[in-house]
Amino acid sequence: MKKTRRKDIATLIKPQVRRLAAYHIDETPCRIKLDAMENPFSLPTVVQRELAKAVNSASINRYPDPSAKKLTQAIAGFWGMKPANLILGNGSDELIQAILLAFGGPTLIPVPTFAMYEITSRALSQTVVTVPLDKNFDLDADLLLKKAKESKAKVIFLACPNNPTGNRFSDKAVRRILDRADAAVVLDEAYFSFSGKSYLSLLQNYPNMIVLRTLSKIGLAGLRIGVLAASPEIVAELNKIRLPYNINSLSQAAAVAVLKHRAIIERQISLLISERENLYNALAQMKGVTAYPSETNFILFRTAVDATTVYGKLKKAGILIKNLNKPGPLKNCLRVTIGTKEENKEFLKTVRNILDTD
Repeated sequence: MKKTRRKDIATLIKPQVRRLAAYHIDETPCRIKLDAMENPFSLPTVVQRELAKAVNSASINRYPDPSAKKLTQAIAGFWGMKPANLILGNGSDELIQAILLAFGGPTLIPVPTFAMYEITSRALSQTVVTVPLDKNFDLDADLLLKKAKESKAKVIFLACPNNPTGNRFSDKAVRRILDRADAAVVLDEAYFSFSGKSYLSLLQNYPNMIVLRTLSKIGLAGLRIGVLAASPEIVAELNKIRLPYNINSLSQAAAVAVLKHRAIIERQISLLISERENLYNALAQMKGVTAYPSETNFILFRTAVDATTVYGKLKKAGILIKNLNKPGPLKNCLRVTIGTKEENKEFLKTVRNILDTD
């Protein structure tokens, strides 16, 4: 019997997906982890006990509440939002995907910015149009609007503050884009807690505006809970394609328990903001380093020597940060997450030693 020759199954995968590079996460074990914009502080024992009790009472043999009503109410109360304006996602990544599925492309993004806007767009076979930030990593609103009009962009992503640059785009530029763009304008406020500034109050003024937030940066990264705020009309449409039961029972129960402790969360945020200023000032004064001002829980900095070498030596010393070094505006750039006082001191000491010996 003649054997049928089978086609390589990978060739059936869309070319757009095969051309993609996966979002890289360095999983190297390390003593000090400062690469992923996580909150370095654990929860106090009293909160951990409440969290354990809440999780223990979850009925994991049943599907979770499909609309996560208790959690939606808790988040709305925590951030002064209206539940009718909210959708929750399995991290902001799921919400980014839902937006792109609903609106389609082309997608327009300033660069450099959060990689998942482009990765998700290309995975969904959508055209991606990029607009470079200026030398201060701010928006050129007129250039962006021109590109949006020429490309007939359906979605514009603006991270406010921006990752990986750490700065918040000028209000004037953002407002101009909201006023003029014939597209959905997504303002990703993942780092809102560290800037204290938000566009949320403008939601009623701009029917084309969508705000994204996340619980990840304020200490709940392991729960994977993203938050989308938009007009009830947009929320209704996005709910049609939101995956059912997308927030699991354990995450719902744990987040509701922790969000009751606003004072503890805010105290940790204040500590990180204070440490951010200390870390920025130390880097800014360091020979061979250019540090960029930040309104987030991380700092972008450029080294006069090869940044990949610095990254490698830090990793060898047990300190993991993010290597952004590539040709273009991020050449010789690294990104460090704000850690505890002790972690930041050891990071600074190690960087000084590396630069002094190079």
